[in-house]
Amino acid sequence: MRCVCTACPLLCDDILILGDRVDGACLSGREAILAALASNPVRPAGGQSSEAWENGLPLARGTALERAVGMLSSARRVLVTGLTGGTLEAITAACDLAELLGAAVDAGLPESARAAGPTIARAGEVTAAWEELRDRADLVIFWECNPASSHPRFIERFVDPPLANGARRRTVAVGPDSVLPDAAPHRHLALAPDRAVEAARCLQLRLTGRHVPDSLDERLAAVCTELHEVIHSAGCVAIVTNDGDDPVGLESWSIVHLVRTIAHEKPAFQIPLGSGLAGSGANVAGAATVCTWRYGAAGGIARADRMGSRFLPAESDAWRLIERSEVDAVVVLGRLSGPLEQAIVARGDALSLVRLCDAPEPLPRPLGHTLQLRCASGTIATSGTMLREDGRRVVLAACQSSTAPQMRELLVDLTAAVRHALAMPPAGGRP
Repeated sequence: MRCVCTACPLLCDDILILGDRVDGACLSGREAILAALASNPVRPAGGQSSEAWENGLPLARGTALERAVGMLSSARRVLVTGLTGGTLEAITAACDLAELLGAAVDAGLPESARAAGPTIARAGEVTAAWEELRDRADLVIFWECNPASSHPRFIERFVDPPLANGARRRTVAVGPDSVLPDAAPHRHLALAPDRAVEAARCLQLRLTGRHVPDSLDERLAAVCTELHEVIHSAGCVAIVTNDGDDPVGLESWSIVHLVRTIAHEKPAFQIPLGSGLAGSGANVAGAATVCTWRYGAAGGIARADRMGSRFLPAESDAWRLIERSEVDAVVVLGRLSGPLEQAIVARGDALSLVRLCDAPEPLPRPLGHTLQLRCASGTIATSGTMLREDGRRVVLAACQSSTAPQMRELLVDLTAAVRHALAMPPAGGRP
């Protein structure tokens, strides 16, 4: 069987499942697929699923839906989050539910938690598909980024292959990690993370022929000089970055301007990578895209309303809404990042939780009213579409059937039940 690996936003679509063997996946992807194969109950003829839990105790799915409806329809303010764990179809259905409830929506992406908002909205970005890097970039700079740990097959699939014209590719790692073995085509320029912004700004000055401050640190000056030389001799430059701990967004802003300066003279683009394996879902780009098209921003939406939503970064992001006790119920798709899960636990009995997840058993949450409904495995039993982190559309096909319903189906049923409970008219028709 051929499947798409959803262990990280790379969404590798060349994975083969041969019995109990998985070919083509990285270690993390292989473990995720094997775990899904072991825990996915195959649907018997005419079989129905009743997998749900209330406060950790088994519950019929129909009863769980009824209680979820009561919980959400009586809540004062609801938050819908965890969108990166679903397909585009599931995310769209989650937004339908959020709009019905007048809920806040946040995908849990770092840029929604920054007071300055997304970099692309402030400064624009020059980016490209990963195949563009593979086929054209003869210089790849890993800027404070190590894809080997966050996106294990990125280097294998998009950096290691030869250029389309046969030219030799050079790579440079700027930061604490070497990324690749230090050899002739690769250089490691050690740089402390707290000097990254200064390095980007000084390199931009060098590239534009402007004066660099005489007080520049000797090590930083050496890094800028070497980078200036390799960029000057390159034909096409790709700068690979990650979305690290940058609460203000200054580092990403400095890289955007650096890339734009290079692009004025030669082909150049940025490849922004997110948290990868450390993130909470594979459909980061999909969540950002659906929310942006519907609400004008990828998250931090104070109230889900296609005609009048408000984007409030660092104010209506999921963590702050939970931490400040501004919501009393949360709908979660899949799993969340560690800080978000901890914020939910810290609220205790004051917060109700409805979680739609493919976990085969209830996830731990000792306090508060918790309903968990199991959906089909997002690794081997989900059909639908996702967006790879660079925006490429990837189609998921279920390798196995499942006794559990699709996440999208659960959300559609939940939305219909909430609409009925609130005596709201069906969606659609004349405005």
